[in-house]
Amino acid sequence: MTTVDTSARPAAGWALRMRDAAPARPPLVRLVCVPYAGGGAAAFHSWSELLPATIEPWAVRMPGRDARLQEPLRTDLLATARELAEALAPELTGPYAFFGHSLGAFLAFETVRALRGLGLPEPVLLAVSARNAPQHRTYAGSVHRLPDDEYLDVLDRRYGAIPPLLREDAQMRAMYLPILRADTTMLETYRYTPGPVLDCPVLAYGGVDDPETTTASLAAWAEVTGAGCGTLLLPGGHFFLQPSRERLLTHLSAELLRALVP
Repeated sequence: MTTVDTSARPAAGWALRMRDAAPARPPLVRLVCVPYAGGGAAAFHSWSELLPATIEPWAVRMPGRDARLQEPLRTDLLATARELAEALAPELTGPYAFFGHSLGAFLAFETVRALRGLGLPEPVLLAVSARNAPQHRTYAGSVHRLPDDEYLDVLDRRYGAIPPLLREDAQMRAMYLPILRADTTMLETYRYTPGPVLDCPVLAYGGVDDPETTTASLAAWAEVTGAGCGTLLLPGGHFFLQPSRERLLTHLSAELLRALVP
């Protein structure tokens, strides 16, 4: 059974260390996991069961949900990335990596850039998932401004992940819909600004049945790094994280440990 290390709350509340027990040896690398739109730290609670003890997963906790429910929601991706970078910077004293799914892919990428701007070494690996490269504007739009029912219909058609309870339960709708809408705003208003390429490798994952990404569109992440980009499609749609969790983490673990070798 997975337990959360609630005694250690790094990064001023922005992240939780997810682990079963204190490892016999210090981990070789910290893996900062950034959730998808509407998601929270719970998306990664079970990862410590499948990751080796050499990899310590951290789950990012976004404002306005979970233990940070009373904080204002964020709608500006670049500003949020800067906040996250400033909170994480004192904790990233050794090798680290990022994994971001969907919206989290852009947020992870911009946080890495912000950390570099703060003078920190880059991660050993940036893993992105279910998102095309940021320099190609494929997510601009105004879905976040649609009336509630239309908004949920669009998200359901696009991602197939809107539970019936969100439509039927007024209390659930009032609590969760603002989170989804804020995150969608963050995604649709984000604008990539060209800059120096990253020095770390990028690994881009996608779902075989996700209509939004292809091997070619994921491979375009190679344009933002000078250290190479690998791609891998796994069974499932946009949220292949669940059906392909074991395959994803087995592959990611191997790539992370390989990246640690000079």
